[in-house]
Amino acid sequence: MSNDATPAPAPEVEPPTKKRPTRAITITSAVAAILVIAGVGLAIASNKSDNKAAPAATTSSTPTPEPSASKDIAQEFADWRDDGGLDTLTTLSADLKAVDEASHPADLDGLRDSCSTLTADIETAQEGDPLPDTATNKRWSLALEHLANSATACTLGAVSSDQASFDLMASEMEIGTKHLHAVVERVGEVLDQ
Repeated sequence: MSNDATPAPAPEVEPPTKKRPTRAITITSAVAAILVIAGVGLAIASNKSDNKAAPAATTSSTPTPEPSASKDIAQEFADWRDDGGLDTLTTLSADLKAVDEASHPADLDGLRDSCSTLTADIETAQEGDPLPDTATNKRWSLALEHLANSATACTLGAVSSDQASFDLMASEMEIGTKHLHAVVERVGEVLDQ
């Protein structure tokens, strides 16, 4: 038995200020959600004509009836979709795809740009019409909130190369895309009825 107390050499550590993210920015679940969103979005778009009633023929002597105060839920969802909801889902899907592409491999300039675009589009979405179903609208709000948190963390990480920001980005994006996936599924279910 040797009494040699020579410590093992310490691993070299780079200074944290110049370090690029050490792990891949993991947003795999976001990519899966993007594919689902895009697929459902296309299905929703293809059903547009199925859910709209043909306009009634009117004559100049017959007044146009006022819309019913109690629309069915499918028509309310169709109205939301047609009044910008589908465009918003498509835009957010494209934004998330751009963030994912800038993440593999990590392109800090690309992440900064794609995350700032995502932030702006989320802000626009938050100002849009609410979904007609209270529970679905709550999930929509949560999706936008978590995706906004993710975009903010992404922007901070892209500027500072801080791995903790990228970790927060990934976890917030995972939560946001789960809510977004639930919204898209609900919209699809209602419109397929």
